[in-house]
Amino acid sequence: MIKEGIINRAIEFRRHFHRFPEISTQEVSTQAYIINILNESNIGYKTYGTGIIAVIGQGESCVAIRADMDALQVHEETGLSYASENEGKMHACGHDMHMAMVLGALLVLKEVEDSLGGTIKILFQPSEEKRPGGARLLLPHLLEAPVPQAIFGQHVCPELPVGKIGIRSGAFFASSDNIIFTVEGKGTHAAMPQLGSDPILAAITLIQFYQTIITKFRNPFEPAVLSITSIHGGTANNVIPDKVEVKGTVRTHNDVLRHHIFNLINEKSPAICDLYGCRFVPDMPWDGLPPLVNTAKLTELVRKSANGVADVVELSPLTLGEDFAIYLEKLPGAFWTLGVCPPEQAVMPPLHSPQMAPDERAISVGIGMLVSVCENFLQTRH
Repeated sequence: MIKEGIINRAIEFRRHFHRFPEISTQEVSTQAYIINILNESNIGYKTYGTGIIAVIGQGESCVAIRADMDALQVHEETGLSYASENEGKMHACGHDMHMAMVLGALLVLKEVEDSLGGTIKILFQPSEEKRPGGARLLLPHLLEAPVPQAIFGQHVCPELPVGKIGIRSGAFFASSDNIIFTVEGKGTHAAMPQLGSDPILAAITLIQFYQTIITKFRNPFEPAVLSITSIHGGTANNVIPDKVEVKGTVRTHNDVLRHHIFNLINEKSPAICDLYGCRFVPDMPWDGLPPLVNTAKLTELVRKSANGVADVVELSPLTLGEDFAIYLEKLPGAFWTLGVCPPEQAVMPPLHSPQMAPDERAISVGIGMLVSVCENFLQTRH
């Protein structure tokens, strides 16, 4: 059982973070608040940009846990008494909960530091919401001695009720890559199209081709999504513009398929644009996130660690992206989702919604999971 005093402190932490959200790469006050707690608790740490890696315990056996720090550019509509005071910014993805639960776990583990039997590295990671992502910033420093033999993390889940966690072995979260490109043509009067080259027509043809990548160039048993979400070109009804800007996203759970999709985009797009006398100008590189793949053995450790803490739900693969995947490319580990829907409600607003308000009763569950996983992992190293 987590002490009530630590749960209350974690709720206090969460409400502070929620009231004063900071977006990616700007987590200066958030970092200062966390550092103050670390100093009060006599916990060592180093800073990297706006990120922090704290350390408790000692020894070559080492495990890591992670919290992300950044908020979103969302106008909050929750009506909470501790709603955001930073206009146009909100912890709509639950990172306030993540930081509070990791801090709560850290305080619990600090109390038993001498009996841990190893080292725990605690990551407070900036810029999860912005590519190339804060995981790439912290990873080289995380891999300094002692190198963790495992890393664990969790993410709030509005689709699960409080008291449950969701997990699966293998591919869990999807890759997340941006499609951003410009089609450049030659503008002209719409009544005289022969004097120019139409980037709108070329962009439409490209978008149609991209849909065939998913339907005709992919094994139908491999999940993948390619969605075009933004098209901007032209300002008048009688003018063919010089250029069209297009944005979208690609998601899959197979890294080979992920690269195949972008190889086709890179190979075919210039030729398609050339058919219309236009030029394909990609926003390079395609520097998104790989699929998040949980290690089977450590996924089972999470399931066992949930005993007495939470009920485990086996989930299907998700199409959400998560930069925790960057750590899992280099280290074994596991990531799970934490139920934050009030049990008395059937549904609640989803992640990134301006009404997203996790049930704070989930905080004690999240702390318990992190503590249990860390202690159980270090025990297996003896």
